[in-house]
Amino acid sequence: MSSLGKRANSSNPNSNSYVHFTTGHEDLVHDVAYDYYGRRMATVSSDQRLKVFDLNDEGEWVPSDTFKAHDGSINKVIWGPPEHGQILATSSYDRTVRIWEEQEMGTPYRWKRQFQMTPDARAAIHGIAFPPTLASTSSTSTGLKLALISADGKVHIYECREPQDLTHWIIIDVIHVLPSAPPRESEVSFCIAFCPSRWGGEQLVVGAMDTVRVYRHNAAGKFRAAEELPGHGGLVRDVSWAVSMGRSYHLIATACKDGHVRIFKLTWNVEKVADFGDHRSEVWKVAWNATGTILSSTGDDGKIRLWKAAINGEFQLLSIIATPRSR
Repeated sequence: MSSLGKRANSSNPNSNSYVHFTTGHEDLVHDVAYDYYGRRMATVSSDQRLKVFDLNDEGEWVPSDTFKAHDGSINKVIWGPPEHGQILATSSYDRTVRIWEEQEMGTPYRWKRQFQMTPDARAAIHGIAFPPTLASTSSTSTGLKLALISADGKVHIYECREPQDLTHWIIIDVIHVLPSAPPRESEVSFCIAFCPSRWGGEQLVVGAMDTVRVYRHNAAGKFRAAEELPGHGGLVRDVSWAVSMGRSYHLIATACKDGHVRIFKLTWNVEKVADFGDHRSEVWKVAWNATGTILSSTGDDGKIRLWKAAINGEFQLLSIIATPRSR
C-alpha cells in the first residue's frame, strides 16, 4: 500500500472512521513511525525512500521531505529520543542502519546522514530500537544508544559518545540470541524493544524465531538473558513493552505467526496473563498506547483489535476496527 489512513473521532461505529492520504511512495510501505509528540510521521518503503510528514493545524498530514535513504528496501524507521533533537534511524535489507539528523532551514539537504552502522556479519537487519535516554545506570554513558538485531541472530548495541556529534558511534555490546544463525533458506523473524521506563536500568526484550527473552545488565554492564516468555507456537513477529505508569510490574505483548496475541506480566517471575487467538490468522504487529493501558494488534485478517484490562485485571477485547482495503 502506498496510502495511509488515520482513524478519525466518530461516535457512529458504522461511519467511515478513516481519513486517507497518499504517501507518494511508489511501492509497499513497510513501516510508519510517529515522533514523541505525535505531530510528525516518518514512512519507509520498498522504493528505498524515507518520507517525513508534519501535522498542520487543520489535522492534515503535509509532506515535509522525501529522499532516497538506502540501496535496498527499507523495513524499519524510528524516531530518536526527543532530548537529542530531530533524529531518525532507518534499517534496510541492504544490511545497514543509518542515522539521520534534521538540519537548519537553508541547508542543501533537510535531513543529513550522520552515520552508517554495518555489522561485521553483513546480515540483513530486522529490527532497531532506541532506549529511553535516562535508562542507563552507567556513569560514563551518554544515554544515546541504538540496538539492532540482524538475521544472523546477533544484537549489536551502539553508543554515541558525543550526542552533539552524531558522526561517532561505537559498538559497546554484542548479544548472541541464538546458538547459531538460521539456515539461509529458512523463513526468519526477529524483533526488539527496550523497556520504556527511564529508571531501573536498561532492559531489552528480543524475539528471535519462536523464542522471546528479556535481557538485563550483569555486573560487568553487559546484557545477558534473564527470563524467557514461553508458549509461542510459531515465529514471533513483534514485541512491545508497555509503559509502567506506576505499576509494580511490567507488561510485554507479543505477536506470533500462530495467530495469537500474548501478554506477559513480569514481577519476580514471568506469568502469561492473556492469550488471544481472535485474529485467526498471522499476527504481525502489537503496540501499547502512551499510558500502557490499551494494546492494539493487527494481522492478516485486516482488522485492528484493541485490548484492555478490566477492573479485575483480566484483559478483554475492547474494540475491533476494520481497516479499509487499498483501492
